Amino acid sequence: MQIEIFQAVEFIGRLLHSKVDSNTISNLKQQLAELLTQRFTAHWDPHRPTRGNAYRAISNFNDEYDSTLVEACTKVSCSAKLIHTYLPRDFILWIDPDSVAYRVGFHGNIMTLYEKRAPAPVVFQYIQQPVSRAIRITPPNSPPSQKTANDKKKTSLVLVN
Repeated sequence: MQIEIFQAVEFIGRLLHSKVDSNTISNLKQQLAELLTQRFTAHWDPHRPTRGNAYRAISNFNDEYDSTLVEACTKVSCSAKLIHTYLPRDFILWIDPDSVAYRVGFHGNIMTLYEKRAPAPVVFQYIQQPVSRAIRITPPNSPPSQKTANDKKKTSLVLVN
């Protein structure tokens, strides 16, 4: 749960980065992480991650302020209206077990920020080694050589395909 909350809070911090001073963003991220941890404790089931995902969402629809974001802003003495002004319009951020995703616009694409992927299963397979046998290669028997005076010249061997 902590990884998913961290990813979500960091994303919101990046959205506000150039618009709000860094000290306010840092305090807001810390307070938001604490509030989300408290809020999600009883609503986090890794075996059924989609159950309760609307409860674990942070949204900014039709100028309605998200209650968790408003509470975090209040605790750090920051204007909730200011923060919501800088968030994208019709924005929703889902924080689910093993996944953090967002959508901007009512018909926008869902973009994944974080997704824990299961490790690929390791398959052990016994492979029987082929039996190898030593092969002895010997050149064919050549006829006995009879050297004459004319055969003392060096000869070269040429291979032609």
